[in-house]
Amino acid sequence: MTQRPETPKVKTSMLEASQRTAAALIESIRRSSGVIEFAMDGTILDANPVFLDTMGYRLEEVVGQHHRIFVDAQLALSEDYRAFWSVLNAGHFHSAEYKRIARSGAEVWLQATYNPVLDEAGRPQRVVKVAHDVTPAKLSHALASGKIDAIEKSMAVIEFSTTGTIIRANELFLQMTGYTEAEVVGRHHSMFVEPAEAASEAYQTFWRELAAGKFRRGQFRRRTKSGGQLWLEATYNAILDLNGTPSRVVKFAYDVTDQYRKATLAVGEKAAALAQALEEARRAERARRELDRTVQALSTPITPLWDGVLMLPLVGIVDLERLSQALTKTLNKIAETRCRLFILDISGVPTVDHSVAQGLVSLSKAARLMGAETVISGVSPTVAASMVDLGIEVGKLRTTATLRDALETNLSFLVGKPRPTSSTGP
Repeated sequence: MTQRPETPKVKTSMLEASQRTAAALIESIRRSSGVIEFAMDGTILDANPVFLDTMGYRLEEVVGQHHRIFVDAQLALSEDYRAFWSVLNAGHFHSAEYKRIARSGAEVWLQATYNPVLDEAGRPQRVVKVAHDVTPAKLSHALASGKIDAIEKSMAVIEFSTTGTIIRANELFLQMTGYTEAEVVGRHHSMFVEPAEAASEAYQTFWRELAAGKFRRGQFRRRTKSGGQLWLEATYNAILDLNGTPSRVVKFAYDVTDQYRKATLAVGEKAAALAQALEEARRAERARRELDRTVQALSTPITPLWDGVLMLPLVGIVDLERLSQALTKTLNKIAETRCRLFILDISGVPTVDHSVAQGLVSLSKAARLMGAETVISGVSPTVAASMVDLGIEVGKLRTTATLRDALETNLSFLVGKPRPTSSTGP
């Protein structure tokens, strides 16, 4: 099919449409971007409100001025600045981030393109600059970079893929572990842990959780190149990509090996001190038990007066435990010595309660059952009254008011000349 040639009217219509599209595009750029126009020598011809607001000027303050009003004096006099305009005059564009100076003297960072506008012969006629203020982002980036630099100078830093492959390590980390960067990059984190730990399920879980974005912090035992033990206070941080997916893991660490060793030594010293204290406590307990046995022996001293005669003097407060000990020792001693007369002297006992009084009576009766005549001597008026008030049944027990009476009466008994005694029994 033969194509009909375009008529002048059609060509004019298409050109007008193209011009309208270009005009609309330029207007859109002017509304959203800072735009300024220069002569080829750098003289300012025009600037839109967005650019003027960004730099803090009015239009009449910039038209006719040179571009250098937006740069610091040192740059304006430099060879780089002259070369910048030479490139534009040759018809080449510039695109970069530029530091410029606002009317207030404040620094303004612009993401901009300088675009030479060519005539039909291809000769540059003017320069149009389209710019966006990126000062907040630049300052934020500078702050973040400054923080990162500070961290890199003060902490050991190492980066991994999410599977644990080493991507980079800073100088402090390499110094701590004794490796060069070439010796670690491309290898797995497991090179820093004991083989048994690297093979464990806990270690596999550790990396699975990091790959899922989980943060880990704590003290970790690691190995140096020489095989030495290294303790690190560290954090493992997942780094997310633009989609929020973990893309790598960064570890920040301090060497706390010396502190760990000191703490371990302190724990060992405390454990040794505790063991010593426990041993001293055991010795003290053994000494206490020995003392108790001695005190018990002294508190119930069964004294042989002569053949067949034993005496047990009780002194001080008497309780059931002491009476029980006295009973056992007395009966054993009677059996051992074949005692014929047992004198229980209570002249040193100030008072008795019902259970003690009953215990004294039981002790005397038990001695009689073992074949020994029993006399309770030293019964004071207070004790006697207490026993009566308590209703203690003494039965046929023989008693005397003093130890002397008991000895005199019973010495006669021993040689076969009994004498009357003051007995509470029949």
